[in-house]
Amino acid sequence: MEIPGGAGLAPCVPRDYYRSIADAEKTHWWHGGMLAISRALLGPRLTSGGTALDAGCGTGGFLRFLADNGRFTALSGVDIAAAAIELARERVPEADLRVVPLRELPFGDRAFDLVVTNDVLQHVPETDVGASLRELRRVLVSGGTLLVRTNGSRRLRSERDDWRAYDAKTLRRELGDAGFAVERVSYANAVFSLLAAMRGRVPHAPTEEQHGVPTNRPGRLASTVGTAALRAEAWWLGRGHSLPYGATLFAVSRTRT
Repeated sequence: MEIPGGAGLAPCVPRDYYRSIADAEKTHWWHGGMLAISRALLGPRLTSGGTALDAGCGTGGFLRFLADNGRFTALSGVDIAAAAIELARERVPEADLRVVPLRELPFGDRAFDLVVTNDVLQHVPETDVGASLRELRRVLVSGGTLLVRTNGSRRLRSERDDWRAYDAKTLRRELGDAGFAVERVSYANAVFSLLAAMRGRVPHAPTEEQHGVPTNRPGRLASTVGTAALRAEAWWLGRGHSLPYGATLFAVSRTRT
């Protein structure tokens, strides 16, 4: 099967895209904050055992988090980019890693107790979104959990077929149409998203020249403030509340029993 993008890359990204992501996952406060929020949203599901799939695992940062913080008996990951999977194999050698798109998962029905897909759904071509979500539902056990993290916007914003920013209503509807029971949807990264918006800056689709991934190690003050802000959001979300704004959008869903 031919994977789009060429040279093991996803479409419309520069050649240093995945190495930049791998480096940022280890050092940037944003990634640490996203892990804290994911931990808060998953709660006891992180340590309840079973099997887990990272659908669109990239360079393996979240799989490493699951391996180090969860109690899963087996971990798997898929990504359309061979270059990303090569880096993920270095980081999570114990995981079963495959180069495939979401719409063609090479796993049996009801194979996983938890599926996560981080910053992937916004890149799925519009015509494949429904099929991809139904495929995620297929590989989940009855009552299994899907955690989605994607681009967030107050209104649905699309720049091309393979890049969009979801509003909460659209994300909830698409998950419901695919057969999921949506437990909660919340924005995240509210403070810094608001500051960026006030300066006229919003997330945009990556190009072959620019990917938007931070390439410089953040300063101590920025890291301290950023980490504190996102950990405060994690605390708030972990108590069942939600946030009304942010450039990141989370959804927690279950397969209908």
